[in-house]
Amino acid sequence: MITTNTIHSINQLFEHSLRACSLPSPDDRCTITFRPDPPQVIGEDHRLIVLTISSYGFRIVALSDFNMDTVTTSHLARMARSNSATLAGQALLDAYAEFLNMVCGGVNRSLNVVFPYTGMSTPFLLEHSCLQYLSVLNPAHTQYIDMVINDTVRFGFTVCLCVNQESPLDLRIDKTVQEASSSGELELF
Repeated sequence: MITTNTIHSINQLFEHSLRACSLPSPDDRCTITFRPDPPQVIGEDHRLIVLTISSYGFRIVALSDFNMDTVTTSHLARMARSNSATLAGQALLDAYAEFLNMVCGGVNRSLNVVFPYTGMSTPFLLEHSCLQYLSVLNPAHTQYIDMVINDTVRFGFTVCLCVNQESPLDLRIDKTVQEASSSGELELF
């Protein structure tokens, strides 16, 4: 069982981290919309990057889909501070995996304030069609996030919260926790 505070807190953590990690220039604008249903996929050339954040009592599976059009690859090149105007092939997938890694890293740092034993997987690539099998994860809650940057670049995020059925999850993260944990640090394992 999860509370509405938990859902609200996780949404806040993802929104804060998405804004912090997705805008390479102060002039960039970001619109984030939380949706009850998955957004419609536009275009045929989509990729899906997946990363998990786990603790003893819960697991967050973050799935991110992006189109491989020129506008998106140019934005990812700017975020990766690449010398080329766009990215392609493995460089593009690496840049996007690092983007999701940074977003989930921000969420994980904030969660560590409340849950000291959380960890993250490395990002991995799946076929976009795998989104239709989310029910296999048996999530207690699924949130769809649509992010549009500068009215042209669209990223879709699906956040599945899976919990241990034996204990309720009531997570309350306030803004001071988010701000205190927003600076990154290198973690070696």
